[in-house]
Amino acid sequence: MKYTTIKSVLRGNIKAGTKVLWTWDRDRHHFTQIFKDYSDNLPIYTPSQLMEEIEKELKGSPAS
Repeated sequence: MKYTTIKSVLRGNIKAGTKVLWTWDRDRHHFTQIFKDYSDNLPIYTPSQLMEEIEKELKGSPAS
């Protein structure tokens, strides 16, 4: 799986200093940008944190 689009969005968030949070369902490869905490079991990430997590995932994935 390529993460080009989400990484572009996250870079834009980081550059603009956008105050948002993200969830990432790794099993379904689904990202959600949120403005409030939905009572869910998914971890919440800042744009910088999510970018770091994606980079870790890509390093550990043989098909990236």
